Amino acid sequence: MNTRSRFCLALVWLAACSGSPAVSPPAPEPDPREFQEGSARSSDGVAIHYRAGGRGEVALVFVHGWLGNADGWQPVMERFAPRHRVVALDLAGHGRSGRERADWAVERFGDDVASVVRALELGRVVLVGHSMSGAIIVQAARTLGARVELLVPVDTLNDVEWDLPPEVWDQFFGGLRADFPNAVEGFFRNLLFAPSSPPEVVARVVGEARAADPALAVRMLERGREFDLKVALGALALPIHAIQSDRNPTNFETNRKYVARFEAEVLPNMGHWPMLEDPAAFGDALARILAAR
Repeated sequence: MNTRSRFCLALVWLAACSGSPAVSPPAPEPDPREFQEGSARSSDGVAIHYRAGGRGEVALVFVHGWLGNADGWQPVMERFAPRHRVVALDLAGHGRSGRERADWAVERFGDDVASVVRALELGRVVLVGHSMSGAIIVQAARTLGARVELLVPVDTLNDVEWDLPPEVWDQFFGGLRADFPNAVEGFFRNLLFAPSSPPEVVARVVGEARAADPALAVRMLERGREFDLKVALGALALPIHAIQSDRNPTNFETNRKYVARFEAEVLPNMGHWPMLEDPAAFGDALARILAAR
């Protein structure tokens, strides 16, 4: 090959190399367990903090109970984030949400949940509510309508007709007002935990409860008693599949008078906070519920 030919080939090679841009490797997908913090405004203007992440068509919205917060759902959120949108919120008066509320009724808490669902534009939702939030997710479902596909109460709604005599409630609330830190600790330790409950979980839950604002905490419970759960359930046509501990029996016959499709997963040897006491067992129960819906 003469010099001219070699020169031409070199030009062709240079042109080919310079005209073909380097191909960058595809950007890695974000980790669905990298959660983002945000805030939405409830119906009365109170700021409601939430944590959100995950991916998938169906969103799992986790709502803590009395004196809890969004952090209690973290292990469960991490488990379900690869296949579901996952959201946990702090109800008003809890965690990092606002406290400047005039009315602590269940209806206002239901609006807290609805405001987060709407702010995140969630279209298909499963509401998971612990303890006090069993009633709250019922109310939220009434507000959100067709977006909600399923309710999952957690150690709550064992018996829709359960109540105590007024004088017993008065004594209970009076004890909380007289010495809130010690009264709430005794209530939690003696009635809500199981002998097998992990000591670190007991210490965490009791510590958070003792630090709560007594005036707000007691008022939340008092207003919660005024909510007519039976009427609220009658206004829904949703299935309910609860996750219960075995410390309190679930009255299926009574509950199905108000919710025709009422089922429950019962977890043995568990206290009132199964998502903290045994996140794996709780997650397994929730996975079975989601697979069966």
